[in-house]
Amino acid sequence: MSDGEQLNIQYEHEIPVNAFVWSPNTFMQPLHYHSSLEIGCCISGKGWFHFGENTYPVQVGDVFIVNHSELHIAWSDEEDPSTYIFLNFDPGLLLTEDERLLIPFCYSNGLYQNRIPHSEPLAIELRQLIERVRSELVDKQEGYSSMVKATLLHICTLLLRNRSIPLQQKDWQKLTRTIREYRKLMDYIKEHYTEALTLQEVAKYLGVSPSRASHVFLEATGRHFKDCLLQVRLNEAKRLLVNTSLDVTEVCFSSGFQSVSTFYRLFGSIIGLSPIEYRQQYQTFRNI
Repeated sequence: MSDGEQLNIQYEHEIPVNAFVWSPNTFMQPLHYHSSLEIGCCISGKGWFHFGENTYPVQVGDVFIVNHSELHIAWSDEEDPSTYIFLNFDPGLLLTEDERLLIPFCYSNGLYQNRIPHSEPLAIELRQLIERVRSELVDKQEGYSSMVKATLLHICTLLLRNRSIPLQQKDWQKLTRTIREYRKLMDYIKEHYTEALTLQEVAKYLGVSPSRASHVFLEATGRHFKDCLLQVRLNEAKRLLVNTSLDVTEVCFSSGFQSVSTFYRLFGSIIGLSPIEYRQQYQTFRNI
């Protein structure tokens, strides 16, 4: 990846999905990419959306699909600025359900139309689902994370059925090989996350070079090994905070963190709450 900025996506909810309203500038800013997958819908105005070598005019109701590696940027019409609802989500959500749901996001420049025009029935249905996800994340009613996940899987299943480009056998074999290797690597991490794991150790378990192991993480999720390991540790820390009475120091070391100060810093910056605040917020769920 070159000539573009990598954005660091941080998820604001207990499920790794963000939903936000965004109005791009009226001039073309530098291209960027990010580790999350993304799908968005224009809800007002006009403009343009640039992907790699392709530029699409934008109208209200148009839906756009973005993978975790393609450079892209949108900009608005000066007289009628555009506004979008975007969903960002971790590719790992799809890997745990059905690896084929990744297919609509495994495209190459020149072979794929990132835009689903507003005139297509699919775009109308997707907009309703995108708005539902955002509403769930804003309202945070009981069970909202389950509803968000179910709606997101609905979206990706519709894309799989309607917007997938047939992959050549060699491309599908390459994709499934990476997914299988990724799952093995994550199984190993989940068994050993309390240890001081290194990429070299994980690669040795799989019988591949560290560079290949690093490539597997990036290709499957758009994230580096350290980010995947950190997410496993944070998930365990959240579980222990909600479901046990361990003090924060015990939670820290039981989750694989080597330093209490590092644990507080990372937990706060990524989760948005301190460990104590997180425990207090979910005290009701723990009691239930």
